[in-house]
Amino acid sequence: MDDQAEWDDLRERRMAEPGAVEAYEAARIAFELGRTARQLRERAGRMALRRRAARP
Repeated sequence: MDDQAEWDDLRERRMAEPGAVEAYEAARIAFELGRTARQLRERAGRMALRRRAARP
């Protein structure tokens, strides 16, 4: 059995456990929220730098 098949089997067994789908979805949402927050912080930082550079 190759590594990919082993990981696929492990994931399939894990997702069959009670609560696994809900936990996966919660983790996905938390990841997306964190990524969005980081993007907004980075964008705000770039905007602040532009404002400073535009000052006379």
